[in-house]
Amino acid sequence: MKEFMMMPKGFMGLPSEEAFLTVAENKANFLIAVKDWHYGPEEPSNDPKANPEFYDSLAEAMQCDAKDARRKHCSNCEYYDNSLMTQVRIERIPMAGYDTGYGYRGHCEKLNFICNDMRVCQAWEERESEMD
Repeated sequence: MKEFMMMPKGFMGLPSEEAFLTVAENKANFLIAVKDWHYGPEEPSNDPKANPEFYDSLAEAMQCDAKDARRKHCSNCEYYDNSLMTQVRIERIPMAGYDTGYGYRGHCEKLNFICNDMRVCQAWEERESEMD
């Protein structure tokens, strides 16, 4: 059992030259997500009454009701990747003010930026079920 838990010899993460999102790309794509894709809310909360203006606006943009809009999060979106290797890559991108204190970071594969599992945007799509 111990061998299973051990890190493979020589594994020290990903080479720094491996292509991934840069800090500048992340910042630019984050700003596009906020401006054009309704990414938010600015201060997410698990309180079902928090951020009503944001969720009403998102619901209108997504053509659903506010209750459905509140059920959508980056963490349950088709494009959210927080796999182990993606987390290693994300560590290269410094935490920004929008990251601090609001859950875990993941990579949005559609908009190509570091998103947050408690937020959502208009690009949200339901994950395909593995049982389909």
